[in-house]
Amino acid sequence: MDMRDPIEIGKKNLKMKIKERFQRKISMTVLQRQCLIIVTLLSTLLLITVWPRFRTDAMSVGWYVYLILVIVFLIPIIKRK
Repeated sequence: MDMRDPIEIGKKNLKMKIKERFQRKISMTVLQRQCLIIVTLLSTLLLITVWPRFRTDAMSVGWYVYLILVIVFLIPIIKRK
């Protein structure tokens, strides 16, 4: 019979699970990466419309460039279906 404190055993097991979780290799699928890029570009467009200071800085590049980038990154997602 194990006479150790059950709380200490639980803490040790929790530490091991956390350590294992951070050490495992994380991989993204193509779909996840494309969606991340699209969300980033759409968030940039949202900031352009909401925040005037950001708009003046970001509009040094035309808004259509962001739209073109969204469409370009959207094409592989549409082709997958």
